[in-house]
Amino acid sequence: MSQKNRIKLACLVLFLLAMTIALLTSNPAIRTAHAFAEGPNAGVTGAPGETTCAVSDCHGGQPNTGIGKLLISTPSVYEPGKTYEITVKHMTTDNSRRRWGFQLTALDQSNGKAGELQNSGSLTQVLPGGPGGNRQYIEHSFLGTFQGQRFQATWTFNWTAPSADVGPVVFYAAGNEANNDGNNTGDQIYTAKATVGSNGEVTGSPVIDSAEVTGKSLFVMGENFALEAVLLMDGVRQKKTFNDEATPNTLLFSKKSGKNIARGQTVVLQVRNPDGSMSNEFQFTRPL
Repeated sequence: MSQKNRIKLACLVLFLLAMTIALLTSNPAIRTAHAFAEGPNAGVTGAPGETTCAVSDCHGGQPNTGIGKLLISTPSVYEPGKTYEITVKHMTTDNSRRRWGFQLTALDQSNGKAGELQNSGSLTQVLPGGPGGNRQYIEHSFLGTFQGQRFQATWTFNWTAPSADVGPVVFYAAGNEANNDGNNTGDQIYTAKATVGSNGEVTGSPVIDSAEVTGKSLFVMGENFALEAVLLMDGVRQKKTFNDEATPNTLLFSKKSGKNIARGQTVVLQVRNPDGSMSNEFQFTRPL
């Protein structure tokens, strides 16, 4: 073969190789399975006007149907312009969960961007977008998927409050507890939200989102828990119930109520604020 023909053949091989790579990387089936390890597109936190990753052609299924939970730790109130540490945490007893992800946004009462989200390390990344392109998001990075890790995952980052008082700010988050099989099936999507007040006062009736038993204690998570709120279990007031010091409006704990709930038992929980406002009736079943 002449040198000229060898050059033509080499060019043809390189061209075919480039086309093959382009087709593979643009294939939706491949991108669906792998792309979100680097973080999803903006706008999947479950906030108003958004979906979550529990949709067709993503991870499928319905959110909050597994045994895990997603928690957001925030201050109970904010001062304009001050920077706070925010934590998002996955928890589960399902040892088949081997990879993790999340996305979070902070919105004011008009569902607009509230404050500034900021990375504090290489486990998260910040991006704009969402409805109207005017919201801001923080989510896991590729390194922040904790590949192979079981039972829990935690991300910590910073949020600088708005420069002026905009009223309560709501944090919305959705997260994925994945099985790390490289496909978009068998994963579990969870959602959470937390409200941060601007003046230390709650702005509505209490709401219970989740509960858990740790040791002898019962922990109740939600929003609008006023100071000295009362916890009721099956209509009975629980003694030694306290607001959490760091997040008093979103977390209550009763020191000894957990021991009164047997594994597999279902109880009805309610929170009553000092002004008489009552939360939803929340059915909690202690895992076996």
